[in-house]
Amino acid sequence: MNLDKGEEITITKLPNGKWGALLKLNGYDEPFNLGRELKTEEMVEGWLDTTEASNLIDQFITKYRKA
Repeated sequence: MNLDKGEEITITKLPNGKWGALLKLNGYDEPFNLGRELKTEEMVEGWLDTTEASNLIDQFITKYRKA
């Protein structure tokens, strides 16, 4: 996962009360929801350390990063 300057992953509480990870990419006003919703912030932090999360983030970067 190679994030450029200004790009970041944030953990936030979603409107449904669950927690999720958002990926902010340069060139987009709104961050992308990575689609994984968990009961606690700590669970999302743990998920972000997995290969599954890393691969998913790489897929989003490949698909949506503007050149």
